[in-house]
Amino acid sequence: MKKHISDLLNRPRTGHSHLEFVDINVLNDQALFIDPCLIETQRGPWYNNATKLLDNFFNKFYEAYRNNDKHKKLELLSCAREINYTKLGYGKGDNGHGNTAEGLLETFKNLERMTSNISTITKAMDLPVMISGFNEDGLSDMITNILHLQLNQFTLEQLAVTNVEPNSEDTFNTWDIASSTWKKVTLPCYRYENNKILLTPKYIVRKKYLFGANQFLMRVILERAKKETAYTNSKGKTRYRTTKKELKLAIPKEDNNWRYTYVTEKTENDQSFLKDYHDAIPSLYSNKAMTDAELDKFIY
Repeated sequence: MKKHISDLLNRPRTGHSHLEFVDINVLNDQALFIDPCLIETQRGPWYNNATKLLDNFFNKFYEAYRNNDKHKKLELLSCAREINYTKLGYGKGDNGHGNTAEGLLETFKNLERMTSNISTITKAMDLPVMISGFNEDGLSDMITNILHLQLNQFTLEQLAVTNVEPNSEDTFNTWDIASSTWKKVTLPCYRYENNKILLTPKYIVRKKYLFGANQFLMRVILERAKKETAYTNSKGKTRYRTTKKELKLAIPKEDNNWRYTYVTEKTENDQSFLKDYHDAIPSLYSNKAMTDAELDKFIY
């Protein structure tokens, strides 16, 4: 069964080309995820502010790990749990328990060593690149919590387009850039069947992140290794003595986490790898937001 938010807001279902948000089915979750790289590469006040909030949070987050400050880590992770208000992710549409702060501490246990050894770990996108088992669903939940206030404001603005009033009130935690801490606020909100709804800008969601351990391996680490074998042939053209596929085949694969083990070791030895990846992301993500047609096909 489907009931789209556009139906509730009395918006004719003419597709995403006429909407600024993802036209979610409010009765179930959709396997779409908020992508921090899409937020960073979009232009406009909403995206600029969201980028500042994410940068501020993750500066404090990685600082806590570099200082091995368990109290601060628990404080930061206390509001990073699973959140179902956007109806995005792998859930079934009802409120789940998600990760506790203690569970996330276990997930991120290797970050203490990594952040100590790799000063270039600074961005939200670095978590799925470096941490095995932490992917789109977990990071999208973290981002939703950080941007909770901004998403709530966006939702109210979209309601106002068709003169729909907020029908409830909610007290929630959101990231506050002025104090660099979680802040509890109470504000109007929109609920359907007593379930709070947060609308998400359509330009910041994807079915799968483009970044990750394998892309980092192929796009940066093995690309550089391949270029180091370059030579000029008799016709003056650049050729390579090996391929990225051959280089990948030569990597030891002792377990399923070999990609994370390898990229971590390489980045600890040369921290410019991760900086190069950060620098490459804007071009890699250029025009990579889902199109209106892709959203229509996926949502409807």
